[in-house]
Amino acid sequence: MEEVKVVSGEIEKLRERVEKVKEALDLIPKEIEELERELEKVRQEVAKKEDEIIAVAREIRHKEHEFTEVKQKIAYHRKYLERADSPREYERLLEQRQKLIEKAYKLSEEIYELRRKYEELREEEEKLHQKENEIEEKIYKLKREYRALLNELRGLMEELNRKAREIIEKYGL
Repeated sequence: MEEVKVVSGEIEKLRERVEKVKEALDLIPKEIEELERELEKVRQEVAKKEDEIIAVAREIRHKEHEFTEVKQKIAYHRKYLERADSPREYERLLEQRQKLIEKAYKLSEEIYELRRKYEELREEEEKLHQKENEIEEKIYKLKREYRALLNELRGLMEELNRKAREIIEKYGL
């Protein structure tokens, strides 16, 4: 009879462990689901950042092209100034050239600001990618833990069945 108490105590411990494993197994899918929703949000943010980066890069290219055109016009105006026939013509060309220089300076500042914005967006995108990787790693670990718990549950169930068979065989139940 003493053996029955020992075996039934072992069985009770196994059942308690099975319940704990089942509880853990019930929680993990919910955690994974929450993380996957968060991951989807982060991926949407990444896509938005990428769109912003592309838009800023296009704007930079556009401004650089415009800047190049203005520089060429400034160079041509220098040649025109050398060939100016009258003082009035010279003054008009000089004014135009000054406006072009101011425009070039303004474009240069805009390009600088756009490049700064581009770098900031790149950094933000990199942070989002890091966050995405962290979430993916958490999901991977939870799935691995889930598989380990399933294996443990299988082992516990096999142990319970084995103990039950031993009792049945031993006492002819």
